[in-house]
Amino acid sequence: MKLVAMLCGLVAALAGCASGGDLQSGTVAIVAATVIHPEREGAAAVAPDSTVVIRGSRIVAVGPAATTPVPAGAQVIDGKGKWVIPGLIDGHVHFFQSGNLYTRPDGADFNRWMPYAKEVARNQARLPATFKVWLASGVTGVVDVGGPFWNFEVRDLARRTDAAPRVAVAGPLVSVVADPALEIGDPPIVKVQSADEARALVQRELAHRPDYIKAWFIHRAGDDLEAQTAIIKAAGDAAHAAGVPFAVHATELAVAKAALRAGADYLVHSVDDEPVDEEFIALMKHNHALYCPTLFVVMGYRYAYSNQWRPTEAEQRLADPEILKAMSDLDRIPPELVPERVAKAMQKKETPRLSDVMAANLRTVWNAGIPVAMGTDAGNVGTLHGPSVFREMALMQDSGLTPLQVLRSATVNGARALRLEAELGTIAPGKLADLVVLSEDIFAVKPAELLKTTVTMTMLGGKVVYPAQ
Repeated sequence: MKLVAMLCGLVAALAGCASGGDLQSGTVAIVAATVIHPEREGAAAVAPDSTVVIRGSRIVAVGPAATTPVPAGAQVIDGKGKWVIPGLIDGHVHFFQSGNLYTRPDGADFNRWMPYAKEVARNQARLPATFKVWLASGVTGVVDVGGPFWNFEVRDLARRTDAAPRVAVAGPLVSVVADPALEIGDPPIVKVQSADEARALVQRELAHRPDYIKAWFIHRAGDDLEAQTAIIKAAGDAAHAAGVPFAVHATELAVAKAALRAGADYLVHSVDDEPVDEEFIALMKHNHALYCPTLFVVMGYRYAYSNQWRPTEAEQRLADPEILKAMSDLDRIPPELVPERVAKAMQKKETPRLSDVMAANLRTVWNAGIPVAMGTDAGNVGTLHGPSVFREMALMQDSGLTPLQVLRSATVNGARALRLEAELGTIAPGKLADLVVLSEDIFAVKPAELLKTTVTMTMLGGKVVYPAQ
C-alpha cells in the first residue's frame, strides 16, 4: 500500500528545485533522483541516483547520474531525495458520470430531487474541471470505456486542451438488455436484439474512430446465454474486422468465459461470483486479454447509498468541489424524495468491505501472468474522478499485490489499456515524458497512507500540467 502514499508527495519536488527557468519548453534534466522502473522485478526496479533527460515531449536519456551527462543549457531539477515514476493511467472511467448520487438513476432514481438530464448536462459542461482533477492526482491517461456518442467529443476536447490527460474512448455500450433510466436522447447503453443490430451499432461507432467497442453483457436468470453470446460475438467480430479492440463488461464467471469466447480483448471488471478456473485463465491467455479488477466501485455505491461515504484526505484536496458537496446531500434531501433502496441502506448502515472473491481472483489472475490494468470505474456513484485511484490501488495491495505490482498495473499495463504501450508506461529513451516526481519512497508506504496522497506536480509530454503554470 506504499504506492498511494508515495504519490502524495509526488511532484512537490519539481516545483521548487528547477534551475534555468521555464519547465514548459526546451531540455529538462531531473538529476540524482531515484527512478522507478515498474517493468522490472525486485531490486532492479529501483535505480537510485539517476538522471532523466527530457527534450521536448520525449525522454532522451535515463541512467546513473555519474555517467548520464546533462546537456548544456538544460533546465535542471534537483532530484536528490525524490522518486520518479511514469504517469499513472486509469483503465476504466466514465466521463458522462460524475460520482455523485444522481449519476445513475438505474441504481437509485433521484429525479424528483435532481433531474438526470440536468446531471448529465453538468457533467458535460464541467469536462475541463474534470480533466484537471485527473492531472492533480498524477494521472496522465484514462480509458473511458463507454458513454453517449458525445463521448467522442470528450476525446477531441482533451486533445485540444493543454490541461487534460490522454483519453481513449468507447461509444455507447452494445447491450443485450435495455437500461431505460439512462435514455435521455443520447443513451450510453443501447439494447440490440440480434447480431445484425449489433453489427449496425458498431458500424455507427466506427465512423467516430473509437479506441474500443464495448459490450455490456448482462445475463439474468432465464436468459438464453448462447443466444446472448451470439449477439456479443457479432459486435466483437465487427470491431476486430475494423482493427478495434473489444472490451466487455461481464462480471460472472460463466458470462466472462462466454465473453472471451466471443472475442473479448479487455474484461473491464473482476469476476465476482466465484473463483476463476483453469478454463478462464486459458481463455484469457488465448485472447491476450487484459483484466481490470475495479475493486472499489461496488463499495462506493454502498458507502454513498448508506450515507456513510466520507472523502479521503486526497479527495478532500483534489476532487471536484461540486461533487464533494453533493456527496452529503442525503443529509438535506426530504425523506419522501429519497429512493426506497437508499432509505433502506441508510437504515441498515452496513459497512462495505472488499469482496473476498474479487481479491482472490485478482491474485489468481496476476499469478497466472495475465496483465492486470488498474481501473476505478470512476464516475459511478461514490467513485470520484481523479483521487479514486488511491482507493483502488490501496485495495489492490490489500488483495495481496505488492506495491511494485500495483504500480505496474497503473503504468505498464495501463499504457496497454490506453493503447499506447509503445509510447508510455515506462521511463526509457524514446518514450513520451509523462512523469510524476515524488518526495516519498513508494516502497515504504503503508496501504492506508495511499489515501492521503498529495501530488504536487505532474508532467505530460514534457510539460508541467499540474500545478498550473
